Amino acid sequence: MELSYFTFSRKASCLTLITVFCFPPINFVNGIGKLYVNYSGDITLGALFPVHRRGSGSETTCDKIQLEDGIQPLEALLYTLNKINRDETILPGIKIGVLALDTCDSTHYALEQSLDFIKGFIAHFNQYHRTEFECADGSPARFLNGRFDRVVGVIGGQSSSVSIQVANLLRLFQVPQISYMSTSPQLSNRERFPFFFRTVPSDVNQAHAILDILRYFNWTYVAVVYSDSEYGIHCYETLRDVAINDTICFTTPQRVIRDQFGASDYDQIIRNINTINDIRVVILILEKEYTKELIHAAARLDVHRKRKYVWIGTDAWSLRESVVLGFEEVVEGAIAIQPLVSHVEGFDEYFTQLTPDHIQQNPWFGEFWEEYFHCKLEGSPVTKFNELYNYNTTCSTDLRISPKNGYTQQAFIHFVRDAVYAFAYALHNMHIDRCGGVPGLCDDMKHIDGPQLIDYLANVTFKDEEESLFRFVKVGDGPTRYTIVNFQQIPENGTFKWTKVGNYSLTENETLELKLDGTFRYRVSENGIYPSSNCAQPCAPYEIKVRERDDSCCWKCRSCGTYAVKHDDFHCDECDLGFYPDKSLSICLPIPEEYIDYKNPWAIGAMGFATFGILITLFVGLVFWSYNDTPIIKAAGRELSYILLLGILLSFSVTFFIVAEPNSITCGIMRFFLGFCPTLCYAAIVTKTNRIARIFHPKPGNSAPKTKYISPMSQMIIVGLLTFVDVVINIIWIYWDPPRLTWIHPNRETRLKICEGLDTYSYMVGFIYPIILIGFCTIYAIQTRKCPGGFNETKYIAFTNYTIIIIWLAFLPLYIASTSNSIRVVTLAISLSLSGLVELSCLFFPKLYIVLCKPEKNTKEVVMAPNRSSFVTLSNTASLGIPSGLTTQTHSQSGGIGTEEKTNHYVNGKYKKRLYPEGILITNGNLLELSSSE
Repeated sequence: MELSYFTFSRKASCLTLITVFCFPPINFVNGIGKLYVNYSGDITLGALFPVHRRGSGSETTCDKIQLEDGIQPLEALLYTLNKINRDETILPGIKIGVLALDTCDSTHYALEQSLDFIKGFIAHFNQYHRTEFECADGSPARFLNGRFDRVVGVIGGQSSSVSIQVANLLRLFQVPQISYMSTSPQLSNRERFPFFFRTVPSDVNQAHAILDILRYFNWTYVAVVYSDSEYGIHCYETLRDVAINDTICFTTPQRVIRDQFGASDYDQIIRNINTINDIRVVILILEKEYTKELIHAAARLDVHRKRKYVWIGTDAWSLRESVVLGFEEVVEGAIAIQPLVSHVEGFDEYFTQLTPDHIQQNPWFGEFWEEYFHCKLEGSPVTKFNELYNYNTTCSTDLRISPKNGYTQQAFIHFVRDAVYAFAYALHNMHIDRCGGVPGLCDDMKHIDGPQLIDYLANVTFKDEEESLFRFVKVGDGPTRYTIVNFQQIPENGTFKWTKVGNYSLTENETLELKLDGTFRYRVSENGIYPSSNCAQPCAPYEIKVRERDDSCCWKCRSCGTYAVKHDDFHCDECDLGFYPDKSLSICLPIPEEYIDYKNPWAIGAMGFATFGILITLFVGLVFWSYNDTPIIKAAGRELSYILLLGILLSFSVTFFIVAEPNSITCGIMRFFLGFCPTLCYAAIVTKTNRIARIFHPKPGNSAPKTKYISPMSQMIIVGLLTFVDVVINIIWIYWDPPRLTWIHPNRETRLKICEGLDTYSYMVGFIYPIILIGFCTIYAIQTRKCPGGFNETKYIAFTNYTIIIIWLAFLPLYIASTSNSIRVVTLAISLSLSGLVELSCLFFPKLYIVLCKPEKNTKEVVMAPNRSSFVTLSNTASLGIPSGLTTQTHSQSGGIGTEEKTNHYVNGKYKKRLYPEGILITNGNLLELSSSE
């Protein structure tokens, strides 16, 4: 029983709060001063329904009753509870009751109504957890005889804005809530709403469904009108976000300011859309009352005859007869996305059999009856909700609700059924765990806390009206199931109705798929064909869209260019060097490699020339070997000549590596031998000319030392040392910068594989040291220009140097300026071969000519003959071991044809034959008679 006074032992500041528990509120009808459904049971659910429309003057006032969204969902709840309570397989021996309140579809009013639930939750906590408030008899304070204390969960609200506000309140008391129509993506946030569930999917999925419909009809230029409610704002933001990378553009979005817009404001929205000629599709993300106002504005401006828009609807207003009633021609052809449209079996029979006597269970049913039949029930009071109706006709007792007078089962009430069954099966599973399935309510279920029930709700499963398995997804949403409906005119009778034309749901692969059955139709006057809504024509597959400055939704088509591919509809990606677009201009493919190899005609020519040089070199070497002991070969310095021939042979042979397919080995060999071959050749020539210069031009003076390091072994060591310098340079170079491959691109369509360095001319570094040796060769050649003919190679060496310099001077510009890799490589190979051939021609062919063609000149006398231009004598006799005071006499002996001139030295009273440098070299062959030490 309720107590009229209270006692408490804690804080006096709790006085006001405790008053709520122990004194009944005043100025209420039927005990609490407000109408509500009280369906008693052992376990009670709370419920919130928009029985009335929201008042236009204030957020806390209500308007007339809602025939569609108010009474039918409430009656679906009562129908389902009756069905569950009669089912002995669900909660045997336990009856589920409900306390249902009216929200008037207003967030403020819903919160005000929900305070009754809050008072009950506080009383429940006070009784079962921590008693802080007591009445005079010591019993815990209770609210309204404990009717609200037994509420374990809440069903509702309907709109997202109401559900969000209520969820924020209920989470403070950890009370589970299941909405049957709230679709805002915000409610999927488990951190903000850990106790919220819903039997419908999130609007995120609805946004994807809208986009798929737009794609299906190729509508890319679309207007959007949305409300400033949490539902409208977040649904529009979700739609915009999922379309951010799509070709669909939402232009000039129009926002409806609730409770501030009048008829002129809605007219202005229509005018704003009308200013854009290409728009024929308008998405309406509005609650039904605002949609109705906008449709009225469209009718006032006669757009259904001038422009004939295609309206895309959401679940907030589609399938509502009150929205389209009287304006069917304006809405004709509309396409809407509705959470799964299903039929609750048996509800039509239940609802059509109701009479005004049902007011004993549903206090608003009498008001509904009057509004539905436009009459006045006998004895019904005048309330603030019906005082403006002024129905003078008394309702007949024979009146019954039927499809003939406008009844249609609302397509969404099966979600109310699912919400009730979710609570029922969750409680049933809890009953099995706590009570062992024994019929009746055991002590462990006398009070139920929200966190305990949440776990059962999260795992509940049951069959829905479609006989499909229902379960909540991990964020508390319902399964993703949508029905696509189309507002069509029936040609036979001219009536209009919403017709199912497809669905949008998960496939077996867990992917969302749009399926349309082809029965959709636009307007009968337009032959049912939908108009286009685009501000630009589709671009070719290889073209991108360049948005116009005035309207970013419109574009012009432009090609990406020769060397770019299409990244997406609005961007191109330039292909990297070495890549070229494929035929579809969608991906960059690597350009086939080009490189010179043994099959290249240029390479074949270079190898043929090198082979010719190798054969000649081998021939010269064979001749030298065969005539190894003849004076002309001895005078040439046999060992140095063989080294020189080896260098020339390598110069020809390296061609085969230069023109081979590039790899790290061939690149390394080429880099090493480009400098090594000329170094080996000119090291031998430098050593030879240096030896002759030192012998024929010793230092003046009697005390000058004897000439050293002129033996074959010494000469070979000198050549080795000079060559070793280049070897060290090359080894350091290769270690510091290992040979590797690179690809160059003389133009965008060419990809050449070459050895790294050929494109930067760094290989020319290998010629620096050989050039220095060429310089020394030239100097020594000039110094030995007056030596005897057999030893005098000045003109040959000079001509060799000049010719090689000319070859390389011609090579460098051709190498640098050429854009053909084949020409570069072949030029390099032929230049080396030409250098070897010049050395053969100038340094070996004259001797070869004497050996083979003029053997009579291959004698000691001819080789030792002095140079015509001058007679060379030793300026330093001490270097030859000739004592000072030596006298010289010349005797002429005539005989035969010529005259032979001899020069003798008078030493110690005797004539001795003088030893010329020529004689030393020849007699000695390899300087064996030279008395000076080395």
